[in-house]
Amino acid sequence: MNFEKMKQTLAGSISEKRFMHSMGVMEEAVRLAAIYSADEEQAKIAGLLHDCGKSMDKNDNLTHAKKSAELARTVYGVEDEEILSAIRYHTTGREAMTMLEKIVYLADKTEKNRRYEGVEELRTLADEDIDDAIICSLERTIEYVKMRSQELDIESLKTLKFLKEEK
Repeated sequence: MNFEKMKQTLAGSISEKRFMHSMGVMEEAVRLAAIYSADEEQAKIAGLLHDCGKSMDKNDNLTHAKKSAELARTVYGVEDEEILSAIRYHTTGREAMTMLEKIVYLADKTEKNRRYEGVEELRTLADEDIDDAIICSLERTIEYVKMRSQELDIESLKTLKFLKEEK
């Protein structure tokens, strides 16, 4: 499926708010890819489709990334494993993330429509050191989830530990 058809199909399958978020993630992913010398076309597709499997179900936060990767493959015809992996790990990260995975993870947290305390600092960090930005984001997310007694994916803790050890 060509990119314009992907965009059109996505727009017809999710809410307008989620589509605007997906467009923001796509734009931020392409911008970060330019900074970190990653493939901008891969970043564009992964950013656009990262939430294609997210439903309106509030309990979908931990499962939608895998669902989105599967839909990217089956509905949107994405065969590039790097793109599918970036979609699959955009919420939790993983140990030994590729640059594309880091970019999509961070673009999801820092796209222009995001409004939360600390997002500006995270955007600045994203331009300076992608690993420091991901560490900061993971620490904040883990704290937020714990404060609200929500379920935390163990992969986020593993990702944080791995990145800190790499530093």
